[in-house]
Formats: sequence, structure tokens, C-alpha cells
Amino acid sequence: MTFQRIYLVAQTTLAEAIRARFFNILLWLSLALLLCASFFQQFDFGTSELKFILDFGFGAVILFGSILTVVITTQMFFNEIEHRTAISILSRTIARWEFLLGKLLGVNALLLVFCLVTGILLSTVLWIKELALAGQAESINLIRQGEIFLFLGIQWLKFAVMSAMTLSVACLSQGSLYTMVVSFLAMIACQLQYIARQSYSEAEGLFGKAFAWFLKTFVPNLQMYNVGDQMVLASVEERLPSEILIGICLYSLMYFIVFFGLAFLFFRNREI
Repeated sequence: MTFQRIYLVAQTTLAEAIRARFFNILLWLSLALLLCASFFQQFDFGTSELKFILDFGFGAVILFGSILTVVITTQMFFNEIEHRTAISILSRTIARWEFLLGKLLGVNALLLVFCLVTGILLSTVLWIKELALAGQAESINLIRQGEIFLFLGIQWLKFAVMSAMTLSVACLSQGSLYTMVVSFLAMIACQLQYIARQSYSEAEGLFGKAFAWFLKTFVPNLQMYNVGDQMVLASVEERLPSEILIGICLYSLMYFIVFFGLAFLFFRNREI
């Protein structure tokens, strides 16, 4: 069955990715940086210290998660190509789109593990700091603990889009280094998409309008995932509306499908 073949490829990819040295190094480095935030407990900056630790932790997860997404997606794809295992896999009954989807789902399962592990540690550090600030457990209401994982879930959606984008670049290119460089540049372009779109949308002339439409339609806006300021801290009264969360999910799904479609289009006629 198609689902079973995709599941087996995803399971194998996840097992290989977990054993990858790069993943383990980056995971432990992320955890170490998050633990460093606990050293700020010896200072008394009030509730602003919680926001500092929160921003520090979110920044570390986003930075290392983005690096992990590009590198591990590239590695998992080119390992199959360079070791010639893709030939033996595709010579069986598995289709090329099943192979690609299995690799992509395996990578995203790894990214979910990364978000969960770092989220648990960040939540623990913040909880301990809350105890130190509040003095007693019953008065703790400074952090919405559940929304830490909700925010990291939103970041996982961003990583999923980035992994699909990286896979599409990998299917078109012939080398892992080229893939990583182009993917990182594309990621930076997506982060700055809203600035370019705003500039060209305000420009006069048909070209400016057309280019703004192109940016809005075909280039994902990764800035829309930066919603941490509207979450987690109980002092922020304006919480993230549910319709925005639903919009982010649908937006991510759309671009995930688009980039996966491009990856399959590039990989369909590729010589392995």
C-alpha cells in the first residue's frame, strides 16, 4: 500500500536523522544555550527577566531549528543519492513521489522532536524562574506554559515549509553545498519578503504592481510566524486570535504542497 511505503521511508529517514552527528551536536548546543538562561536567576530584574529568557529561548530554537532544517533535509536527500541507495529503493514498487514524501515526513518528524525537547527544557527553565519571582506556587500566573508549545508548534510549521523548499532545491541541484547555500539565501529572502512586497506595492507603474503580486503569491512570508509577543506572557492582554492560527496552518499547508510539488517535478526526470 502507498501509505505503508511512505511510512517505511519516513521511519527509516527519522532513524538515520536521529543518529546523524549534526543533529545531536545542534540539539545539545541548543539545550546548553537554553540552560544558560537559567543563570540569569541570580539577578532580580522582575518580570522583564522572564521576557528576556523567553526571547532568548525562542531565538535559540528558531536559529538552530532553521539551520537544522536546511542541513538535515539536504543530508538525508543526498545521502541516498551519493550512497546509491536511492537506486535500489526506486527500482522496487515505490514511486518517486512516495520516496520524496517519505523523506520529507521523516525530516519533519525529527524537527518535531527537536521542538518538543527544546520546548520542555524552556518551559522548565521559565517555571523555575516563576517560582523564584512569585515566591509561592499558588500565585504563579506570569507565563502561559501551554502557549510555549503552541508557539513552537507554529515554528514547526515554518520549519516544514522550509524543509519542503530545501527539498525542491535539492531535487534540482547536483550538490549538497549548493543546495544549502541556495536554501539559506532563499530563507533570508522569505524573511525579508514583506519589506520588498511593501516597497514594490507602493511603487508606481505596472512592473512594481506585478512584482509585488509575484512576491505575495509565490514567495512565503516567514515573518508571519513571529507571533511570540502575542503569546506566552500573561501580562499581554491581547492574545493571538484563533483565526490567525488557522490562517497560519492553512498558509503553511499550501506552501508545503507547492514546494513538494516542485520537488517532485524536478525529481521526476532526474537521473540518479
